[in-house]
Amino acid sequence: MVAGSRLRVSFSALLLWGFGLVALPLLVGLGATAYLFDQVATQARDAIAVAVQLTRSSRELAQDIDDLQRASGQFLVLRDAALRAGVDTAHGNFTRDARQLGDAPLPAPEQRTLAILRHREAATYAAVTAGDGNGAAAFSALNPAFDAMRAGAGELVVHSNALVDAQEKRLQRASRAVWSALLGLGAVSVTLSVALALLVSWRLSRPLREIKQAIRSLGEGRLDRAPDVRGPRDLVDLGVQLDWLRRRLAELEAQKIQLLRHVSHELKTPLTSLKEGVDLLSEGVAGPLNDEQQSIAGIMRGNVRDLHQRIDSLIRYDSALHDPTPLQWSTFSLRGLLAGLVRRNHLTLRARDVRVDYDCPALQLRADRAKLESLFENLLVNAIRFSPQGGHIGITATQVAEGVEVRIADQGPGVAAEDRALLFQPFFQGRNQPPAGALRGTGLGLALSRQYAQMHGGTLELIDQPGAGAVFRVVLPLPPP
Repeated sequence: MVAGSRLRVSFSALLLWGFGLVALPLLVGLGATAYLFDQVATQARDAIAVAVQLTRSSRELAQDIDDLQRASGQFLVLRDAALRAGVDTAHGNFTRDARQLGDAPLPAPEQRTLAILRHREAATYAAVTAGDGNGAAAFSALNPAFDAMRAGAGELVVHSNALVDAQEKRLQRASRAVWSALLGLGAVSVTLSVALALLVSWRLSRPLREIKQAIRSLGEGRLDRAPDVRGPRDLVDLGVQLDWLRRRLAELEAQKIQLLRHVSHELKTPLTSLKEGVDLLSEGVAGPLNDEQQSIAGIMRGNVRDLHQRIDSLIRYDSALHDPTPLQWSTFSLRGLLAGLVRRNHLTLRARDVRVDYDCPALQLRADRAKLESLFENLLVNAIRFSPQGGHIGITATQVAEGVEVRIADQGPGVAAEDRALLFQPFFQGRNQPPAGALRGTGLGLALSRQYAQMHGGTLELIDQPGAGAVFRVVLPLPPP
């Protein structure tokens, strides 16, 4: 069964929770921004109200002094009791405006100035309403008092303007502080949102990566490991379905292997009898054959050999892929191995008039000799099959940093560019095929050769070269000195 932890929520619900989590720092930042702006707006509103009150009260106070002086002059000079009301009104306005100005947040020096001004105004009002002596002379005697009160009111206007400027500077400092706080808050909110987004993305993509890895394993034929999908409920259910598919593919693979082995055995038994019968006919055991009969027997013998090789390749590849035997390590000469392969295929080379030149220094390999013989023989037979009549095959071996490098080059048609990606896939046969009369392959030789190279920790690849032909490069590790 598939292993993994299951969340109670689905992938879509987890995605919505992730979006909410990522948006949370931004929402907190917006809330804090609104709060700070509200604080600044409140301070600005209060500052404007205070500034307006100070400016208006101080200016009205100066106007009240002028009104009091004018009403007092009329009352004292004309000695009309009806004009007393103007003096009382001016005095009342001054008292009201002085009280409003006193309620404003004035510093101590301005409060003292206002107190002196109120005292002088009260004394002047008392002197005016007393009505003693010559009116014109009494009014002239009060002019210095009015001038002093007007000077005091001017000082209050100047102080009020200074307070307004101070309030403006304080608001500017508060505004700069708010902007600095907003920039810091924005940076923190964005950083947290990005960090949470990366965390949520990693958390959401992990089960998808596990599913992707499980699908890749199935595509590569690795059916021995159950998918380990952890996360939302629906993705874990998908992992369960993938595990069911894995087990089903493993069952089908086992049935295929069993069928392949059974069919191979059933085919080789009558094929062996057919080969022996063709050999007996060719040797004239049943009587001499004419030229046409010999030709037919030769064709039958070639077809029997071709079918026998195909079955052997299929069995070897199936064993290497699904039931590989452990490597039988031994130390041997690479030059001797290559020379033995050339001698083994001497008749085939002679029949096609193909020359093989190999340049191999005295290098010792520690590997499975049988598997390396199969590897290099597949490459050599492949080169012979694609070489033209009278062609040439070059085999060079050199020591490189990774170990030993062996290159086998032929003069055949090469590999088409569109076939390179699938060249080492089982049963694949490219567009360029051997010349007429040459033995066609099964499409398993290169796949089996790469399998043997990888079992030794090496590589097998097709490399580019100018001109016609194909060059295969094998790199195998050398034994430590």
